[in-house]
Amino acid sequence: MSTHTKHIKRVRRSGDEGNVTARVRRIRIGVNRADRTRQKSKDDGLLLSGGDYPLTPPYEISRLSQLIETSNMLKQCVAAMVTNVGLCGWEVVPAHPDIPMDPNEKEELESFVESPNSEESLTTIHAKIVNDKESLGFGFLEVIRDTQRRVSILRHAPAETTRLCPKDTEEVLVEYDVARGPRVSMVREVRTFRKYVQVVGGTYTYFKEFGDPRKMDYRTGRFAKRGSPVAPEYEATELIHYRHLSPDAYGVPRWTNQIPAILGSREAEEVNLRYFEDNTVPPMLLSVAGGRLTAESFRSLKRLIEGRGVGKERQNQILLIEAIPEQENLDSKGTVSLQVDKLTDARPSDALFSAYDEANQAKIRSSFRLPPVAVGLSQDVTFATANVSTFVAESQVYAPERKDYDEKYNKMIVNNRNGLNLKTVKLKSKNPSITNPEILLKALTALNVMGGLTPRSAQIAATAALNTDIERYPEPGEEGYEEWMDKPIALTLRNTTANTHNEQSVKDDEVKKIEDDGDVGAIQPEHGSE
Repeated sequence: MSTHTKHIKRVRRSGDEGNVTARVRRIRIGVNRADRTRQKSKDDGLLLSGGDYPLTPPYEISRLSQLIETSNMLKQCVAAMVTNVGLCGWEVVPAHPDIPMDPNEKEELESFVESPNSEESLTTIHAKIVNDKESLGFGFLEVIRDTQRRVSILRHAPAETTRLCPKDTEEVLVEYDVARGPRVSMVREVRTFRKYVQVVGGTYTYFKEFGDPRKMDYRTGRFAKRGSPVAPEYEATELIHYRHLSPDAYGVPRWTNQIPAILGSREAEEVNLRYFEDNTVPPMLLSVAGGRLTAESFRSLKRLIEGRGVGKERQNQILLIEAIPEQENLDSKGTVSLQVDKLTDARPSDALFSAYDEANQAKIRSSFRLPPVAVGLSQDVTFATANVSTFVAESQVYAPERKDYDEKYNKMIVNNRNGLNLKTVKLKSKNPSITNPEILLKALTALNVMGGLTPRSAQIAATAALNTDIERYPEPGEEGYEEWMDKPIALTLRNTTANTHNEQSVKDDEVKKIEDDGDVGAIQPEHGSE
């Protein structure tokens, strides 16, 4: 690897005057620097020629997809995670509590959430990423830039056809912003990037990792070099990799430890299906004593047992049996008897392995940490138990997952200088309402008594709890805004009562003074009274 020199401006602010001094330092790429990670990944030992060959996933992707399609519980669990994590939507909030939102940045981010591309919203794209991550263990978001290198379009990249390549050996100096309280510091770091490849119909399409400043040809996966540039129409787009934490580079699903239970439940259901189709245990047993069936009766019985009619098709058929006695000699005839023994006691009255299947379903749900009510199992569930289960799932499963996604969107796209580079706004996932309106009313009443409720906070809580759009109060600086909108209701009422009391006290003092002066006629009657 060749070592080269790069000119970098370092900006330093001195004192409170805001004076800015700039100087240029020569940084040699390829030498040991302090801002370099010393960690190694497992695939660092798998570097091939140029790192263009995809790494093998820890599990066969097609097999994982097949397990989801055939499981009687796995698909519901994935759908519950997508609904409660991927489809909640976002709201635009201040990036820092002490810095007001810039109206232009807020409008830009809201429009980006609504239309990251021409067909989908960011919520729809995000739901697909969550579905891939919960199903296969990893997912991808494609970031497309315009000719000015600004983030322009976001798209979902299917995890089923996208593979990782080993990390590249070339070290790249990158710059990014890190929040340090109210100020933002620019950090330089030496990093190695990996590339990704999508294989569809034998065609390889390459992508580079988000934040990689180099230009890459999407047809070959080769980076631009001096004397070998990449034409703009062939530049590769970028991918952001979402994954469950695991030792491998891809990420594995959270349910892989329950694969035996998934396979066992499927086998149990197939056994039950074959039992009903084949009518395995006959309803009765025919025995012949002292004789034999006639040839025609034997053929009819054999056709019934070995014929094409199986299961319910032969369940109600009627069979006429004829038997002839055995003769010991010419003069005597034996007595033939036909006996029918019922076998209904040997036939199971319910599905086989039902307890085993229920235990397996509970195991699969536990890998997602989902309560039964989240996947549609509402037997023996009361309102109280359902409310507690929903609260636990929200606080322990859904909310942390949404927070993790929010952090990645904000740090890599919204507030990143390589992304939208917005300074005053960020994304925050909307939380679904899990509180009963009556409980909410009692809580708001208690907060109001303690002086912790403002008209704006009451409006926000009511909008979320009732799932409706209540007209919001104007924000500070907007037309129609008044200070009481952001003051505690109890404080406003107290001030109103105090003002009324003061006005009455002033009036009483004036009346008393007039009475003391003896000018009773100066007291004007109220409400027309004399």
